Amino acid sequence: MLGWEFPPFFAGGAGIVCSALSEALLAKGVSITFVMPSGPEEVYDGLDKKLSTSKSKFKILIANNKYRNVKLTVKKIDSILHAYATNESYDKAYKEVSLSSDKNKYRGTPLYGKNLKQEIYRFAEQVKLLAMEEEFDVIHAHDWVTFPAAIALKKETGKPMIIHVHITEFDKSGGLHADPEIYKVEKEGMDAADKIITVSNKVKDMIVDKYYADPSKIIVVHNAATPMNEEIEYRAEAIKTTDKIVLFAGRVTLQKGPDYYVEAAKKVLEKAPNTTFILAGPGDMLHKMMEKTAALGIGHKFIFTGFFNREQAEKLFSMADVFVMPSVSEPFGVVPYEAQIKKTPTIISKQSGISEVLYHTLKVDFWDVNQIASRILALLSYPSLHQELTHKGYYEAKNATWDIPAAKCLNIYDEVVAKGGQ
Repeated sequence: MLGWEFPPFFAGGAGIVCSALSEALLAKGVSITFVMPSGPEEVYDGLDKKLSTSKSKFKILIANNKYRNVKLTVKKIDSILHAYATNESYDKAYKEVSLSSDKNKYRGTPLYGKNLKQEIYRFAEQVKLLAMEEEFDVIHAHDWVTFPAAIALKKETGKPMIIHVHITEFDKSGGLHADPEIYKVEKEGMDAADKIITVSNKVKDMIVDKYYADPSKIIVVHNAATPMNEEIEYRAEAIKTTDKIVLFAGRVTLQKGPDYYVEAAKKVLEKAPNTTFILAGPGDMLHKMMEKTAALGIGHKFIFTGFFNREQAEKLFSMADVFVMPSVSEPFGVVPYEAQIKKTPTIISKQSGISEVLYHTLKVDFWDVNQIASRILALLSYPSLHQELTHKGYYEAKNATWDIPAAKCLNIYDEVVAKGGQ
């Protein structure tokens, strides 16, 4: 299994999914060697005792710890590549690291090259060396940054290759455009794969339409709910003595629809002034949203948190009265499950992948700010509706276990192994 992150090492959304899926696969007797490009020095052929069972084993390999001398023309510095990176964001981060005097700030996240292309292709060369040492039946690659490594591994070994598409380049722009270099890498991975796993029918339709992928080799495996610590609570008495709380939590980017959230908030506050809105998360639209709330005269009713960690997320979800996800283009979106587990009712866009499987929620078109506002007001105003969605939503999320997607992945493994790859 190839990935760019795995908890507790750089645990973004894709990493959390990799961890939950791996744990469920291990319970079914699958042995997994998870290969990621960089990580702490002490992780080297590490057998994870927490995930290992009598039937299976889990091993993390850090490619850069094993193969430091793979030849590429690179400048070795400290880095920041992640699954949602673009050429522009990578270049900006590269320059920031290069100019920084505080090298400890970036320690533990090695960067191989000064552009995206160098980094992913160096990882591919390292993975080819791993193929000479590891025994395996299937290659399972997560996200476009690992697709060149998966292709190299397939060519080297002849083993069947599965790619797992969590998000496409088009999703990041709300479906408007795609970076041509990243598009090329994504398409090469889709063309070379024996099977393609997508996290929703929405993503399947996207890659058939935009990447001309063969529909017959695409299988939809919806994500399940990620674990939450139900013991962590935060009552936020200072706010809730006067106000109810509405929450947006995610990257503050075009894809997530924060501008529609702000516009809906304006309409809610006209009828329910005792409401506080939280916009939690980092992103390139954060400052623009701050300016927009000020221009609308509602800045005093907003809290902007910026980046938040997992423990802070637990608190945010537990203190909120309503969670809103107005995403313009959301391949899946596990965050509503997290809100439901923390007993917060949800409002989600019909344009999200999770809307295909989530029922105890209120669904809206992302662009319909009047509808978003009316749904928020309904949940704030009608205790019986709030209670019903809280109760039923909680059990819906708790029953969305990773055993189901793991079973589907195992069936895919069996199928490609039987065929022996293409």
